Amino acid sequence: MLWQLSAVGQQITGSVFTMENNERVNLPGVNIYWENTTTGTFSGANGEFSIPRNSQSATLVFSFVGFKKAVVPVNGQASFDVQLVADLELEEVKVVRKDPGRRTSLHDPILTESINGAELLKAACCNLAESFETNPSVDVSYNDAVSGAKQIRLLGLEGIYSQLQTDNISNFRGLATNFGLTYIPGPWMESIQVSKGAASVINGYESITGQINVAFKKPDSKEKLHLNLYADADGKLEFNGNTNLRLIKDKLTTGVFIHAEQLSDEVDHNHDGFLDMPMNNQIHLLNLWKFNNQKGLMLHGGLRYLGDDRTGGQPESHRGSDMGQRYRISLNNKMFEAIFKAGFVWADGHTALALLSNYTAHDQSSLYGLRSYSGYENRLYTNLILTRDLDAEAKHVLNGGFSYFYDRFDETLNALEDTRAESVPGIFMEYTFKPDERLTLLAGLRADHHNRFGSFVTPRIHFRYQPAEWLTFRLSAGKGYRTANVLTENQHLLANYRTLAFDETMQEEAWNYGLSIVQHHRLFEKDLHFTLEYFRTDFLQQLVVNKEADPLRIYLQPLQGESFANTFQAELRYPLVKNLDLTLAYRINDVQQTINGQLKDKPYSGRYKGLATVNYTTNMKRWMFDYTLQLNGGGRLPVVPGTAMPAEFPSYTLMNLQVTRFFRHWNIYAGSENLTGFMQDNPVLGASQPFSPGFDATNVWGPVMGRRIYAGLRFTLN
Repeated sequence: MLWQLSAVGQQITGSVFTMENNERVNLPGVNIYWENTTTGTFSGANGEFSIPRNSQSATLVFSFVGFKKAVVPVNGQASFDVQLVADLELEEVKVVRKDPGRRTSLHDPILTESINGAELLKAACCNLAESFETNPSVDVSYNDAVSGAKQIRLLGLEGIYSQLQTDNISNFRGLATNFGLTYIPGPWMESIQVSKGAASVINGYESITGQINVAFKKPDSKEKLHLNLYADADGKLEFNGNTNLRLIKDKLTTGVFIHAEQLSDEVDHNHDGFLDMPMNNQIHLLNLWKFNNQKGLMLHGGLRYLGDDRTGGQPESHRGSDMGQRYRISLNNKMFEAIFKAGFVWADGHTALALLSNYTAHDQSSLYGLRSYSGYENRLYTNLILTRDLDAEAKHVLNGGFSYFYDRFDETLNALEDTRAESVPGIFMEYTFKPDERLTLLAGLRADHHNRFGSFVTPRIHFRYQPAEWLTFRLSAGKGYRTANVLTENQHLLANYRTLAFDETMQEEAWNYGLSIVQHHRLFEKDLHFTLEYFRTDFLQQLVVNKEADPLRIYLQPLQGESFANTFQAELRYPLVKNLDLTLAYRINDVQQTINGQLKDKPYSGRYKGLATVNYTTNMKRWMFDYTLQLNGGGRLPVVPGTAMPAEFPSYTLMNLQVTRFFRHWNIYAGSENLTGFMQDNPVLGASQPFSPGFDATNVWGPVMGRRIYAGLRFTLN
């Protein structure tokens, strides 16, 4: 895509298709390689491809069973489409190639994992949070036991330290921090890219542990219509739909997306007198536009609206109006976003300019028992990027540009009002040196000026070395900063009897270092993928949530001492037998933080995670069976003075199972999450007296929902 400028000049992109009955049909699984070399790739599910430039060849070969081979001179082009013509001398051949669903890039200097549609089909994937259930790198957990808010953990740390993007624009921060993961419908997503460690400086200074980018389905994709219906045994209903319209053939297209969900039943599986999940109603609309003049200019725009209402707490609390009688959780969110992107590639294919921008308005009102919180946020982001190949073979590439970020908050907690704004202009420069296919050096530097915290510099460097086709080494180091929106990001702590004691908004600062080894081997005529990685994050400044100093207060205070996270992960992917893929992964977390003058394990952080996934697909992809096993290690709980709370939480096991039956244009699926029905004991402490000391719905370390049985239907027309 044009605005992914880190790829401009280094990558050749495009799509492969054929014509059937005067209609374009994209071709997945086409073998694409540089002539007279062993460097190649395959086209993706929608016929798209991306391949690094090669200094040894200037001609691409496209080969696919049943079609005539196409030999295409590149001649400095950065993007083009290729039409394959059927080989009429062959009998009809039907080729079905299994898509692994997850890929770790061998060519990107930043350790990046791509998750595409094939992986998303392995679970219900109602939203982004549930898309990581089969992923060994990203953990998903609840913030509390009553609001349904979820958070991710990457490299052992909370998702606030990972930059969340949609179509390469920073998004779902501030007021959307607690629910942003549930605000991205799974059926809208084309793919997800997870980058670990310090990301590119082009995307900003906020990424500390990594970056998660969600690519929405494109207005000009081959998918004309997609519908998804979902229901579970607890009464939750969802509908998703999207369609594309070609207004001016090959030039102007638009996509319309709709998402609606409802949970109207009061669900209390553990019978503690509190709803396990809030009842909710959500409507989400998105309209995207794309213009491509086929001469280097591309424009992309969109409008999005979200309305989300949640009611939780004690059963029947939503029916009464007397505060203090029954504990009630009420959350109302309304969000509007406008998106605009523009890009232009010069005719020589060596220079490109892109503008990425969005404006977001978010209005939230909430009630936690006797406490009320409301906030209004206005956010503007814009990023102008110029990319230039410094030589004909793209061995030297320079990215530079200017960014501006503005974020204004108007918050009210009970009678306490606070208004503040961030205004941050910044400049950046990034240099890529790639003398050949084996070696890449990426070095970046940006300087920003914050209206409250002054000027600061963000350096980052990435190194990739591939001594053999089957072996890739990566090293990375970089700094990151982020504004800790103290109350906004921690409002779930209001589901607690204790009062919050907090300082004003502060800036967090950390270094991240990483090392990874990726190996690809042929074992018994099958591809074996093995990855080893180690990352360390060192905080210089951090906001600490201290629950251990006072039984009547929770302190949100600056770090006084050390804070770090070490993670080590090993992963193996291998098809044991025909059509059966196995993934095994194990991760060790060492996350420590200074609390009350002592360096100790950070609360709620599991010490390890094991993952095993099995996917079996029958011939011709008629049936698909998916099984996931998670082994979650125990960890430390906060020790509150004067209470008898346990100091540790135990390890536990989760299992998910799904069966999918495919037909020509549609498929049906059914499954169960948390197959054994495991739930954390006492997720709501003091549930019988929620307005008295001892009440705490935020001491959550495990599942608060039991077994979830679901079924659904998907319909796709290309």
